[in-house]
Amino acid sequence: MSRRSQRIRAKASQPIPVPKPPIAVRLARWIVHWPRPVRIVVTLVFALAVTLAFSPLIDDIYLRYFFHPSTRVVPSLVSVFAGLCMYVAGWLVVVGTVDEELPSRLAVLLYGVFGLLAISAVLVMLVFGWTTGNNLG
Repeated sequence: MSRRSQRIRAKASQPIPVPKPPIAVRLARWIVHWPRPVRIVVTLVFALAVTLAFSPLIDDIYLRYFFHPSTRVVPSLVSVFAGLCMYVAGWLVVVGTVDEELPSRLAVLLYGVFGLLAISAVLVMLVFGWTTGNNLG
């Protein structure tokens, strides 16, 4: 047997290294493998953050352009609808049904990023309101 054929056989017998998945896939897999109660709480917190983040914006638009005394509850309903949409999206993407094996996909990361942005927006509004005393004028 020649040396060349020995090298070829040696290379063929070595296991092929499996490439490491990208960081996004590993992060999504890590989130999906959290315990179910933790994922439910995270979904609740993100939904509440979206509701709180949208409330001032929707209130401002409503008061400037659409105010009518008979429709005072509309801004609250729109804000709650935004939070409910975030909750349903989280339930479908992050929580799933009992004993469901959730795939680690990009939607999990997008949901997490959007939820963290909503929490950040709420914290910024909280600090801004605290430092200004809600006195914008």
